Amino acid sequence: MATMTARERIDTAIRLGQPDRVPVAPILDFFSARYGGITQHEMLFDIRKADRALLKTLEDLGGTDGLSFSWAGLGRALLMVFPTPPLVPGIDGFPADEEFQFVEKSVMEAGEYARMQEEIGRFLLEKMRLNHPELCTLPGMARSLMGLGMAALKVNISVKRWQARGIEPLVGANLNMTPLEGISMAFRSFDQFMLDLFRHPQELKAAGQALMKPLINLGKMMIMGSGIKRLFFGGTRTSASCISPAQFEELALPEWQEMAWHFATRGVTPLLHLDSDWTAFFPYFKSLPRGKCILNLDGTSDIFAAKEVLGDHMCIMGDVPAALLKLGEPEEVDEYCRKLITEIGAGGGFILSSGCSVPIDAKPENVSAMLTSVKKYKP
Repeated sequence: MATMTARERIDTAIRLGQPDRVPVAPILDFFSARYGGITQHEMLFDIRKADRALLKTLEDLGGTDGLSFSWAGLGRALLMVFPTPPLVPGIDGFPADEEFQFVEKSVMEAGEYARMQEEIGRFLLEKMRLNHPELCTLPGMARSLMGLGMAALKVNISVKRWQARGIEPLVGANLNMTPLEGISMAFRSFDQFMLDLFRHPQELKAAGQALMKPLINLGKMMIMGSGIKRLFFGGTRTSASCISPAQFEELALPEWQEMAWHFATRGVTPLLHLDSDWTAFFPYFKSLPRGKCILNLDGTSDIFAAKEVLGDHMCIMGDVPAALLKLGEPEEVDEYCRKLITEIGAGGGFILSSGCSVPIDAKPENVSAMLTSVKKYKP
């Protein structure tokens, strides 16, 4: 088989084919910043410094075919896109070299679901203004949108630079989520969302449908700006760790289906980044378009069960566990990667990756073992 480019390897795996070797595409941003000698604040707000740190990491520890989602250069977006801003390194006294932290805070009452359904645009703007006073005036809103636009432009320029180096950013800054995931994370907080699943399921479902169009439009806008026809969907709150099969079937599955089919039928690959345990829900994903999605697991779900259930239906991506990269030995990482490559990679449709993010303090020799394993082992 002739040697493929990184993009060809990734595209072949997504289509369930067998590339010349298994591609590797981890999430490296937190780790590469620390390894490359810059702070987390610099990684988030200076994309050129972040890129130099990542390049050093790859030159020292081994190359990669792709880059999974990265927050590099998106510090301004982190501060702006959630009604309750996260704790961001170097901002408001938060240490400059700590990883950012999402803040769980409810910004709406359960009784507001009806209003969310009836006037979604006004509702979203009102909730964003609660903790973002700069959005309360037209000049402030214009400055904020211009800042977000410039940050996105710089990240998209970075994408082109990596592509010129023969490395394929899988999604760039194309970040999205289903409505229920968004309501839980951005508006109700985890504990209130869990109660709403039992107390207000129909109101929650209707509000999710109202939020569907804005989220789809957001995804389209990101794809248009980046030129990358792959879209990251984060999933945690609708996993088997959090909700029952009946709740998933009634409330969450229709959203995953609508979003996946909407984008896949328009030539966009949904990358389903699923944190926590989704093993019991794997059979439901057979209802998503075949050969047009990526199932990206974080080390909690059973990736070998995913191969059994979905190996002939969608590309599987993962899942070298964070604990192994931080606490294991290089020989253990190498052996786990060998098992993934030879078993999950058998027959094609597999991308080797970290289980969610490579830990900020992972052992460099362990990261190297992961990155170089794809050149040692064949499916």
